[in-house]
Amino acid sequence: MSDSRDLSFETLEDLFRKAQQGDKEAYAQFLKELYPFVKYKVQQKLGDLVDCDDITQECLIGIHRSIETYDPDKALKPWVLGVIKHKLTDFFRQWGRRNEVDLEKKDLPVTISDPVTNTKQEGTERVWSLIDLLPEPLKRALLLTQVSGLSTREASLDEGISEAAFRKRVSRAYKQLRDILSKELEKDFGD
Repeated sequence: MSDSRDLSFETLEDLFRKAQQGDKEAYAQFLKELYPFVKYKVQQKLGDLVDCDDITQECLIGIHRSIETYDPDKALKPWVLGVIKHKLTDFFRQWGRRNEVDLEKKDLPVTISDPVTNTKQEGTERVWSLIDLLPEPLKRALLLTQVSGLSTREASLDEGISEAAFRKRVSRAYKQLRDILSKELEKDFGD
């Protein structure tokens, strides 16, 4: 398969039904053919925020663990997209809790002919546009700690508020960003 967006889900449905019945070769072929599609969908949402391979693997593990829940009388693509959506939602929840955001990638290349790189660029631009939706104090809290690299103590002094109030501001920023991203995923994947 040359392009993961042109994936034939009819072939995959057939392979997946056989896999549900215990055909290991069909299951291996199913995963091999599905992997580029899942990775493409993950890269569309994450860009170069993180290494998409890890999240792609989580999606495939989720599909493996949920194999019994697939109804062979229904279309496979919405079921696969549902698993991807849930894994991405889990990722964004953990992402916000751990404050492990790589926001230093603000210098973006103008144009690149590689579609994967363009997808990463679009993902980065999308994250920045979502951060821009935050109220100014919350946006500054993220920029001071994640881009400028200030500690919460240094940033709170810079903002003229207590360290506890600043930590709460950062926490609210991540919560709002998670909510915005969750709504974006809902809109993109639909239920």
